[in-house]
Amino acid sequence: MEKNIRWDDLRVAYLVASHGSLSRAGEALGITHSTAQRSVGRLEKALGTRLFIRHQRGYQLTDNGRILAERMRPLAAEMQRLCNTLSTSEQTPSGTLRISTVSDFSPFFAPLLHEFRREYPQIRVQIVATDDVLSLAEGGVHAAVRIGAEPEEPDLVARKLLPVGLSFFASQEYADQFGLPQTMAEINHHQWVMPTGDKTKIPAIRQLIEQVSPEQVAFQSNSFNDIEAAVRAGMGIGPMSVMTLEPPASGKQALIEVNLKLVSEPSQMWLVYHKDMRQSARVRALQEFMLRRISV
Repeated sequence: MEKNIRWDDLRVAYLVASHGSLSRAGEALGITHSTAQRSVGRLEKALGTRLFIRHQRGYQLTDNGRILAERMRPLAAEMQRLCNTLSTSEQTPSGTLRISTVSDFSPFFAPLLHEFRREYPQIRVQIVATDDVLSLAEGGVHAAVRIGAEPEEPDLVARKLLPVGLSFFASQEYADQFGLPQTMAEINHHQWVMPTGDKTKIPAIRQLIEQVSPEQVAFQSNSFNDIEAAVRAGMGIGPMSVMTLEPPASGKQALIEVNLKLVSEPSQMWLVYHKDMRQSARVRALQEFMLRRISV
């Protein structure tokens, strides 16, 4: 490599390409807009080529910019894995542990992670709540809690945790006013609170959606937390995981389960991490805790 090309400038340019703007790249790196701009300019001058076309709405890649972004992606991921391995190779569990999990699981995981922190007070927990499957190979998170089929990526380690079941619930207020359906034949006499997006593919939800009239759907959201709030407000009957269902607070009535006898196999919960994280004391501590507390 030419000695006038800096690794830091390559990293800045890669993040500008990834984020589409100097400001967002600067925020990710903790540097100012002007510092990021100087890095990109210095790299382009050293390479003798333009990597970006400047627009008011962001930075658009040139052909050479696309080559840089494509070639830098695996290098950036490898460097992040190296940093994770080096920073988590401590003998005692300490430092920051980043965990990705399904966004709707906050009510379930917050108390659990509070217990984890009592056992390992030197570990600082950061949760990335998302319905997207984040790449563990890129090193953005150290471990993930996923729902569904066992991960098949060859470099991942997956540990089986709890099965996650789903049922339908109504508030006492709704039941008092409208009653509850006793069979599927009665579902179109009731109001429903239903999910959107990929959550409609869950077998029990899909079976109901196929038979309920759209006019009977009073509320929809891509968040089960929103669905629970709407059900508690009496808007209708809705699906939620028994595991993530929040216990009633003081003065709050418990929800009533509505048994529609739908065929629904529980989904499996997994703790997943990259094989490079096997020597991490933080990840080992999390694995041992999770297997002890919520493994079947």
